[in-house]
Amino acid sequence: MTPLDGVTSGADKLHALPQIPDHELIRCIGRGSYGEVWLARNIMGTYRAVKIVYRHTFTDAHPFEREFNGIQKFEPVSRSHEGLVDVLQIGRNDRDGYFYYVMELADDGSEIRNPKSEMGKATLPRRSRARLSSAAGCRSRNACS
Repeated sequence: MTPLDGVTSGADKLHALPQIPDHELIRCIGRGSYGEVWLARNIMGTYRAVKIVYRHTFTDAHPFEREFNGIQKFEPVSRSHEGLVDVLQIGRNDRDGYFYYVMELADDGSEIRNPKSEMGKATLPRRSRARLSSAAGCRSRNACS
């Protein structure tokens, strides 16, 4: 065990591995300007994607709050359109400076039964990536507000 086990890095900060209720974070499978996407397993053993958005990645609180409000509005829409990935849970940890949302992986998980590939990384199934892109595009065009 190293001193950095359980610590993940942001753009310019180290922070403790976030705690997502009833989910085990397995590995980071994507990073963006606002946060990270993790492969996770819930208490039933189902694989999920968890997006974690960190407050420290924003210069002030307004865009962080805008993103949080946007996902709150998108959450019910996500389950009403077949072409969008379902947002299953939203949570927030103000003390540690992040919010998160749990999403379906869209496929049955057969592509990630062993979440380690030869390169030691898991990837979202192709349909999941496409559906996440659809969701992001919908939000960015304000079509879901």
